[in-house]
Amino acid sequence: MKVLEGVKVVDFTQAYSGPFCTMQLADFGAEVIKIERRGIGDQSREWTPIENGHSGYYAAINRNKKGISLDMSTEQGKQIVLELVKDADIIVENFKVGTLDKLGIGYEEMKKVNPEIIYASISGFGETGPHKSLAAYDNVVQAMTGIMEMTGFADGIPTKVGPAIGDNFTGLTMALAISMAYLNKMNTGKGQKIDVAMYDAIFAILESPILFDTLLGEESTRTGNADPATLVPYDVYECKDGYFSAGLASDKGWPTFCDAVSMPELKEDPRFIDNELRCKNYDEFTTVVGEFFMSKTKNELEEIFVEAGVPNAPVLTIPEIMHHPQIKARDMMLELEDPGIGKYLAIGNPMKLSETPAQLVHGAPLLGQDTDSVLKDIGYSDEEIKSFHEKEIV
Repeated sequence: MKVLEGVKVVDFTQAYSGPFCTMQLADFGAEVIKIERRGIGDQSREWTPIENGHSGYYAAINRNKKGISLDMSTEQGKQIVLELVKDADIIVENFKVGTLDKLGIGYEEMKKVNPEIIYASISGFGETGPHKSLAAYDNVVQAMTGIMEMTGFADGIPTKVGPAIGDNFTGLTMALAISMAYLNKMNTGKGQKIDVAMYDAIFAILESPILFDTLLGEESTRTGNADPATLVPYDVYECKDGYFSAGLASDKGWPTFCDAVSMPELKEDPRFIDNELRCKNYDEFTTVVGEFFMSKTKNELEEIFVEAGVPNAPVLTIPEIMHHPQIKARDMMLELEDPGIGKYLAIGNPMKLSETPAQLVHGAPLLGQDTDSVLKDIGYSDEEIKSFHEKEIV
């Protein structure tokens, strides 16, 4: 049995953060019914890459779900939503704050038909505060939470982190919040509303700069690939055929590091004998050890540091990562058949549960693919469904 088998999720999400959240629930067996705007669908259906006229982006974050299309602005459309909610466990939405309330199918209305419902709302800035009415994408949240200020090199401009962490980290945070709310519902029979903001979720991961400010009154900014204020060595160094990362988390490994880089004399060098001094003399240290890295290839460095037991990694390209034996061993790239883009390699789920693992069962639904079957499941007759199509409600 799948861990979330029997759990019904009505999914109003679009773009990335919300669908990424509900994908986690679907991967572990929840019945996720994705509701999309009739004739338009999720905005990510237009996002590249496009294959066979369908979005690979959409496919990647909407697998394992059912899909219906619906005009929620109509009275009959709203009634269908409430019928879906009656026996649902969880609602997830990431509209601009208040959107479903304006349609007359917000949390208060849903509670009337299902008092135990868990209503999970993802938004840019949350449901309180001066920015609550503003929408946000990943770039906005990264700019406003300090992520951009902390990313890049000191002599360069603030830089966006490559992947959309504002979306995927928020989606994971909401999936965790839903799990806790559902556990509470099982114990108490009570539902609740969950408010997770992209802004909050990303601000909450700024551990070091916040601590430096609150404890020491020191302002932090971007430092490139190094962490010269707290740890040295802890950096990315240029080598013969690219770049290589190596570092220590304490002074304990310092003698081993010196031997690995064939510089045992550094153990007693007064500039570098402990982490505090290495941080103070970061530029000199980097110049000294940089010569060793430049003399080796990534493979040579990996062999040296693995044998020495020093944490290390070559900086890999995306194709190198995708074909890495560790990715294969961890089932992080799995073949999946999608009705839109066809057969492709999907990213596996990183949560590995021994008894109830995630499963990639099927691809993302085509627009409205499961409308008729879902409506039948909640009690509508063939004639009623035919009427909905004729009236362009579904």
